[in-house]
Amino acid sequence: MEPMGTRSTSVDVSAADLDARANHEWLLGEFLDLLKAQEPQSVLDVGCGAGQLLKFCASEGMAAFGIDQPGPRLETLGEEGFDVREGGAYELPFEDKSMDWVTMRHVPHHLEQPSRAFKEALRVARSGVLLAEPSFDLSLSSQRGALALDCWEKRLDREGGMVHAEVLDLGALLAEMPAGFGAHWEVQAQRSLRLTERSISFFEGRSQMRLADLAVDDPERAILADLLAQLHELGLSWNGSLCVCLRRRRGL
Repeated sequence: MEPMGTRSTSVDVSAADLDARANHEWLLGEFLDLLKAQEPQSVLDVGCGAGQLLKFCASEGMAAFGIDQPGPRLETLGEEGFDVREGGAYELPFEDKSMDWVTMRHVPHHLEQPSRAFKEALRVARSGVLLAEPSFDLSLSSQRGALALDCWEKRLDREGGMVHAEVLDLGALLAEMPAGFGAHWEVQAQRSLRLTERSISFFEGRSQMRLADLAVDDPERAILADLLAQLHELGLSWNGSLCVCLRRRRGL
């Protein structure tokens, strides 16, 4: 079998977008299944975005609340009748143990101080906190290619002023938990990966557009050329996700 991603083929934007959406929806489904298995009575989604989790909760008869930065998506959710609040992860406008479960999906690597956000989530959660971060299985060459691409894109984002850190693996997530965390919370981790090919040619076209304003001899172009050579050697597949379920110990 030919290594994943070694052939460079022309892929139109719509097909590439569909591939990205399919991977996103599959990983989201894994997260939602894990949440549903906890049988939550109420859920607070920190960084609720377009409200996919809130809509899922509504369809399952769960009380759901969202918090995110102000913007059109939050306004739309409010107009649709969802209970959403403007705010950030560091100061949640809810009482101690007022929500059964608190969720934070693919949010931690966008936080400058994840420890503050985790402390708040644990404060508000009565039963548990469900976290997720993008994940890569480095035993697979195409996943090593995916991580290299991820690191390149995030570095450019940071240079542009965005808070976009490297993904936090299990050890990094737990290292950000408050002192004494282990005495009060149980930890369960689940990794999900649907190993599917990602188009190198589409990434190459998009990355060249991203660097379009740079001089021909800008060092960033050589860095990209090295990355592309690495991808053609390793292959490229879509990322997976690490879900970390934190359950409050009984009686606490």
